[in-house]
Amino acid sequence: MKKYFILLFLVFCLLVSGETFDGITNIQDNFERLQSYDNLVDELIKIRNEESDLKRLELYDNFFEEKLAISPIKLEEGVVTRVIDGDTVEIEIEGIPYRVRFIGINTPESTTRIEPYGQEASNFTKEYLTGKTVYLEKDVSETDIYGRLLRYIWLEPPKEITDEEIRTKMFNAILVLEGYAEVATFPPDVKYQEYFIKYEQEAREKNLGLWGLQKKITQDSTSLSNLTEAATITDSSTITQKLYIDEQGRGLIKGNINSQGEKIYHLPGGMYYDRTDPEVWFKTEEEAQEAGFRKSKR
Repeated sequence: MKKYFILLFLVFCLLVSGETFDGITNIQDNFERLQSYDNLVDELIKIRNEESDLKRLELYDNFFEEKLAISPIKLEEGVVTRVIDGDTVEIEIEGIPYRVRFIGINTPESTTRIEPYGQEASNFTKEYLTGKTVYLEKDVSETDIYGRLLRYIWLEPPKEITDEEIRTKMFNAILVLEGYAEVATFPPDVKYQEYFIKYEQEAREKNLGLWGLQKKITQDSTSLSNLTEAATITDSSTITQKLYIDEQGRGLIKGNINSQGEKIYHLPGGMYYDRTDPEVWFKTEEEAQEAGFRKSKR
């Protein structure tokens, strides 16, 4: 509208000054060209904005596709602030510290008592995780009886759930593969049980970590039928305990949860041993007691 007022003003000035009609026509042509140029600029701006919108949409799509690609499971990010032992750490999540127990595995003790290869497992976890950002995956249970979070620990989000991703990115699996931990299954948290069993077998076959130590113990112990009992194992701290293992180094103490929810473990030779269907196996009584089981009275 403003441009039209300017045009009328110019025409008035020309008339007053005696300008010819041809001059007025030329001014009108110039104004029309200017208007066309303005329209062209507006169209170019509009196209540019539309292209920018399309580019933004493309960036958004790519961003969310990447997020979905690297997060096929629900993960929670945290920072490891303290390592308690081989399978228990303290992780800060959104500014709040939580004690976290790794699901599906068990490393030898190195806190209240020292078990063979316990300190090595603790040192491995410290070297690998201290100060690192990790990604926590929940299975079914939120916490254990001690109030610790039960989680799988990913060193980075997996792009998909495959054997390769698990063995290279999940710390629970790495501990088993390197021979620092054995499988310890407690239903209902069994999502990766089959993988862990496979990885433990690999470590056993290579005599890695505690399995190399276990092989020596088995060779030096007294065999009774399929039962190999190492009467005593003494480490540098002179801690002594009894092992119940078979010739492959597998635990023979049966852990059972009865209909009342009571956790009871049975030693080989016990009255109820043969008819007990175990939920979990242990190698030592100390290990069973640590998991919350009491000894059978018969």
